[in-house]
Amino acid sequence: MANDNGLVDEFEKLQIKKKEIEIQEEKLKQEILKLAEEKNINILFGTHMKCSLKEYTKVVYPEDKTLLVELIRSKGLYEELSSINYFKLNPRITKGNIDKEIIDLTKQEKAFRFSFKNIK
Repeated sequence: MANDNGLVDEFEKLQIKKKEIEIQEEKLKQEILKLAEEKNINILFGTHMKCSLKEYTKVVYPEDKTLLVELIRSKGLYEELSSINYFKLNPRITKGNIDKEIIDLTKQEKAFRFSFKNIK
């Protein structure tokens, strides 16, 4: 095994801190929202910043999208609403399993994906 000079452990610490910060951030957002609702306002002021709140409608799709896709197809909207599936297209391009014309419209670069797993 190669020595990582503590880099993996340092990355793990940052990931833990990041998660803790995200949890704190969500709690603060909820507290800000509660305060704004109690005071019936949509702007709160801090010492150095202001926080504006704007309500919007978030669309939540069903986990199983089969029926949704079938309905979109039956209404003739699939072509208009569909998009490229990069997870399926990318391996076909990198392996050369698609028309050369499509491959020629793209470029390929080296990139790295980091995966971490507990060893205990």
